Amino acid sequence: MSDKPLMSILMPAYNTVAYIKWAIQSVQAQTYKNWELIIVDDGSTDGTLELAQVLQKKDKRIQVYSNGKNMGINKTRQHTAKYAKGQFWGHLDSDDMLERWAVEEVLYTFNKKPEVMLVYTDHVQVNRKNEVESYSSSPTFDRQKLHQHGWRHFGVLRTEVLKQIQGYNDKISYIPTCEDGDLFMQIADKWPVYRIPKVLYMYRNHGDNNSSQKPKCEECKANPDCNFIRIWADSLNYDQRTLKPKATVTVEVEA
Repeated sequence: MSDKPLMSILMPAYNTVAYIKWAIQSVQAQTYKNWELIIVDDGSTDGTLELAQVLQKKDKRIQVYSNGKNMGINKTRQHTAKYAKGQFWGHLDSDDMLERWAVEEVLYTFNKKPEVMLVYTDHVQVNRKNEVESYSSSPTFDRQKLHQHGWRHFGVLRTEVLKQIQGYNDKISYIPTCEDGDLFMQIADKWPVYRIPKVLYMYRNHGDNNSSQKPKCEECKANPDCNFIRIWADSLNYDQRTLKPKATVTVEVEA
């Protein structure tokens, strides 16, 4: 790993004009300076794109693109990745924020643990005014308990792993969310993952979050193609479609 590897921070954006400036400023405030911020606007109608374009002019490390129409979070996340050039990719939603030393902490961990392919941290939940509402301690990674895991903020991966997995799952692109959890499970199923037990991410609760739109997995049309639920169910020996324990067959042997 080079001394100053490039970190790509991927930021899909949709109608977050009230928060995106804070999100961008949290990246600009990083103690680690060799980063690029890839913003793809998903057809915002509230001025999000225009504000991002203004802020882009003040920092050449910021790149702003537009889908031209609303395509959903999954497609937009894929589009951010298309422009990224870093050795590491981190997810930052356009209404959230990073602690100023987040990137430095994550890259320090990757440097000390070359076998690790994905790192995640703890986070706090903040309200519309950036006031902390709660603290979330992410579970320490355990491959034997994959059903207890999913994408956690601040999640960062080594891009070299993308050559060996499906990557962002285009087969579930019509579902409002889940693209990050699907990616997490593809990596966690085969490679070491590590939790940094520090708060490095601020998740905003404002009532319109994408995660609240997620359908129940057993009712989701994308269930057969979803890596997250396939690996989750396998970890519990559950049926992928019903999410209930697989039936066991008892064979009676006559004495």
